[in-house]
Amino acid sequence: MFISRFLLTLAIVLGLIIIPSFGCASKPTQAPTPTPIPTPASAPEIPKLSSPTNESTVSDLTVKLEWHPSADSTSYSLQVATDSAFTKPVIDKAEIASTSYEVTSEINWKTAYYWRVNASNAGGTSQWSGSWKFNTPVLQLNKIAFTSLRNGNPEIYVMNADGGNQIRLTNNPANDSWPSLSADGTKIVFNSDRDGNNEIYVMNTDGNNQTRLTNNPTNDGWPSWSPDGTKVVFVSDRDGSAEIYVMNADGSNQTRLTNNTQSDSSPAWSPDGTKIVFGSKRTGNWEIYVMNADGSNQTRITNDNKWDWIPAWSPDGTKISYTQGNASGSYCDVYIMNVDGTNQTNLTNNNAEDAFSTWSPDGTKIAFHTNRDGNFEIYIMNADGSNQTRLTNNPAEDSQPSWR
Repeated sequence: MFISRFLLTLAIVLGLIIIPSFGCASKPTQAPTPTPIPTPASAPEIPKLSSPTNESTVSDLTVKLEWHPSADSTSYSLQVATDSAFTKPVIDKAEIASTSYEVTSEINWKTAYYWRVNASNAGGTSQWSGSWKFNTPVLQLNKIAFTSLRNGNPEIYVMNADGGNQIRLTNNPANDSWPSLSADGTKIVFNSDRDGNNEIYVMNTDGNNQTRLTNNPTNDGWPSWSPDGTKVVFVSDRDGSAEIYVMNADGSNQTRLTNNTQSDSSPAWSPDGTKIVFGSKRTGNWEIYVMNADGSNQTRITNDNKWDWIPAWSPDGTKISYTQGNASGSYCDVYIMNVDGTNQTNLTNNNAEDAFSTWSPDGTKIAFHTNRDGNFEIYIMNADGSNQTRLTNNPAEDSQPSWR
């Protein structure tokens, strides 16, 4: 009995010991804390543009476009276009790591550009920012092309706007004259009678690649570039009287714009390319007219008993300079007026022949030729007529300046 009870008690004790031991060994291990499933990233905020500010004009063709950082973005995309709908971007750049992009060679002078930016990260791409517009300036070449007789016959020269670095571009026994520099500064159109009669030629501004554009048994001359460089307006007497014509820059598609029995001459484009100003003798003496670029809506803007001709449009499109003189040509002066013909003002006021005005690219100065020193030389002055300064100094004639 004692032994049985002892064994039972022992069994119970051992069980109490063993059971907890087995209980601990068989307890399920605690499940690991689950790794949180990441919430999908969202696209970053729309960037905000910084510089250049909207509707501003930049100083040259190197432009740093800047925008503010967009939270959580890893890169940016940039578009620059000439239309606000961005149908054909001239710059379409993706994966920009910084908040700026420097434009160095993709844009042109005297053009309006729209630009916008978006931001991207692993979660997607934001919408485009609102677009801003910046304008590029007129090309600041500070070069003046002109005609000179210093080598015995008329040739085309070019010089700096301060009169320095005068370089001869043409060299032949014929007469080369009436140069016109293109707005981008790469080409010059001019007259030449090297083929027996006056025709229009084009060349690079270093004098290379001289190419004939017109080919008629009569005279073609007085060429002037359109602002975009795609067309040339000129004078021709191929139909019996001097009239205004226009052609493509390669000489194709020569089209008559005026049709009068009296002479039309000295055409020049408006800065926006929509109009042409010119001189006409259709009323008996020379007056200034303006017409649309297709020849329509020919409107007289001067009306006096003097001769008004050789007009030139200011770069901002608000003024026209021109030559006014007497019928004999014994004297003339450079005048300026509003584009509607009002507020006619004498700028040179000299008892000499001051004529053939041309504007500096920024519109602050005017170059012209004058014989006030005994022979024709090139002068410049402020646009209000002040500070008239001689640029050339030769015993032969220097005349017909064109400034870009």
